[in-house]
Amino acid sequence: MTSSRCRTVVAAALCSAMLGGCGVIPLPHFGSGHRADKQSNSMTPDQAMAQVVGTGRQLRKVARLEDVSGGGHFQSCDDVGSPPYRGYLEMSSVLPPGVTADAYARQVADAMIAAGWSEGAPPGKTLYGTVIHQGGVMVVMGGVAHAPSRLAITIYGECRDMTNHRDDGGTVGRDLTDQLNNDS
Repeated sequence: MTSSRCRTVVAAALCSAMLGGCGVIPLPHFGSGHRADKQSNSMTPDQAMAQVVGTGRQLRKVARLEDVSGGGHFQSCDDVGSPPYRGYLEMSSVLPPGVTADAYARQVADAMIAAGWSEGAPPGKTLYGTVIHQGGVMVVMGGVAHAPSRLAITIYGECRDMTNHRDDGGTVGRDLTDQLNNDS
């Protein structure tokens, strides 16, 4: 994939996230809802982003995803843009020849379940698409309407970053393709 095409795919994925789409919805946090609980178990912004990038790398390696690209930002865990925030990542990979996005999402989910992930959303959550989770991290997979040869993967981190990213630029998407493809 050329650098220009990679940037186009990442930009399209980020635009889709901002404009909404099937499976790309704000989710409530996975904790108990008590602010004290969230503060006592908080994580730094670097840890929050590393959590979703690390999950993306694990997906790439375990499921042997090819031509991976993606981007992410910090997402507020409430509907008013206040802390806590979570790392949020949208990535995609090319579909194998002759395989549909739904079938490939199922293959990726099965590989991750074999590596210790759980089927479906955490208890009490309902999402569309193929969904897996591990602890408070959730992955939603499905097709991409504007890029039918790619599998869309959205990773929601835990709501434990108490930094207010509303005015620091952290809620603006950035390209994470290099980090997703780098194992160091």
